[in-house]
Amino acid sequence: MVVVFGIKLFRKYHSTPEKAIWFYISIRNGPWTASRVTITRGRYYDKKYGQQYVVEGYKDRQTGMEVRFFYLKKNKNGLWEVTSTGTGP
Repeated sequence: MVVVFGIKLFRKYHSTPEKAIWFYISIRNGPWTASRVTITRGRYYDKKYGQQYVVEGYKDRQTGMEVRFFYLKKNKNGLWEVTSTGTGP
């Protein structure tokens, strides 16, 4: 029962790039941090890492640095995954 719920929740939070980013931030810094970010699709697409998204308002808890650039791709199941993050494009 718990496993099925976990799979459904994972699918829900990876159905769009924005939800995948929100999930990523929530796991690392908590849902209160994720609720305060602004996510916009970037203009850049990298063959290796996927589509760029620009996130405003997220600082990594461990480094204290603002992480603004997220790259996402769809996995083989059609769900969005964060493939890379960083402070610069």
